[in-house]
Amino acid sequence: MNNQNICFVSPEYWPLAGGTGAYIYYLSNELMKNRYNISIVTGANQNFDVQVNNQLRVYFQKIPKIPIIKSFMLAEASYRKLNSIRNSTNIDITHPQLPLTPSFAVPPHFGKNLVCTVHSTWKGEAEAISTEPYSRLNANEKFLASFNWFLRFFEVGMIKRADKVIAVSDFTRQELKKYYNIPENRIRVIHNGVDTHKFQPAKDKQKIKAEIGLNPDDTVILSVGRLYARKGLFTLIEAMPLIVKQFKRAKFVISGKGQSDEMAKLYAHAERLGVRDNIIFTGYYPDEKLPKLYQAADVFAFSTFYEHHPFAVLEALATGLPVVTTTVGGIAETIKTGKNGLLVKPANSKQFSEALLYLLEHQTEAAEMGIKARKTIVEQYDWSILVKETMQVYEKVSK
Repeated sequence: MNNQNICFVSPEYWPLAGGTGAYIYYLSNELMKNRYNISIVTGANQNFDVQVNNQLRVYFQKIPKIPIIKSFMLAEASYRKLNSIRNSTNIDITHPQLPLTPSFAVPPHFGKNLVCTVHSTWKGEAEAISTEPYSRLNANEKFLASFNWFLRFFEVGMIKRADKVIAVSDFTRQELKKYYNIPENRIRVIHNGVDTHKFQPAKDKQKIKAEIGLNPDDTVILSVGRLYARKGLFTLIEAMPLIVKQFKRAKFVISGKGQSDEMAKLYAHAERLGVRDNIIFTGYYPDEKLPKLYQAADVFAFSTFYEHHPFAVLEALATGLPVVTTTVGGIAETIKTGKNGLLVKPANSKQFSEALLYLLEHQTEAAEMGIKARKTIVEQYDWSILVKETMQVYEKVSK
């Protein structure tokens, strides 16, 4: 019987609004099924502690919503909170999330062991946006590029302290070795997972389109993710005219939140290309409704040019959608082009539009890819499978 106490530190947890929050939510749920006790220190609109059940306690810390600033504010609050509970709570594994948890978030010698999961790296993030026009970057990205050395200092501090580092893809492992010289034997690759019961193929796509306010006769191309420059949404918009020329009723549904002017920049770009009326921006889409948004789509498009192992792609695959995305990061570790999806070069709108057109024009092949996509997730990326690998890490560092 396992009664180990795990303490996660993460800027996101609940409500689910990003990949890191989803990681903590689903992993902690699976760990509780395996008799682990969970504590979570995370950001919120106000301070409050919640004993959710006899295995889960959440310490919500009031922090601002500004992306990078909130990480440092949470780190300061986390340090105080962890210090206040260290004598009353016996923590076996402290498990912060990087790069959004600076090293000073965890007091020295808190808990018996330290394991951190790396979802991306600050160095990699800066490299990814280095060729983007400065005007396309939001305030967060401009700060990331200008003060990357500062962010890396606190990121590396946490990695160096860790007994074991979990990388969410082999690409992440390579970055850790390349940029930070982390020894191979300290890194374990464990991919992100999906709740395969929550994200399932649609039984009646037209009905679901109508339910969420779309026209059942429209061809729906969905993209999910924050409206950041590295998500490549300008490339997606540039791919639209060729699609719309052949599919007049094509609708590009772009779901995700951004800072104040990002949506306006994308709208203006679409206006210049004559496809403004073919785009629907949903803004932040509530997590509980997200499965239906995927089910309403005919194709999933993810035009990113920097990624490690994106949840949006995994969720689309689990829903049985044919996917067009890029060859970057850890994506190719899951998608085998021509089998369970199509991969194209990043920032290449011509290739992207051609791949989308292929799926729209070859519905039998697209449906077969969707079936294989679902099979890939069920067999390899269900959280119930991946939690076992995380448990192995915990057990190894605890010996």
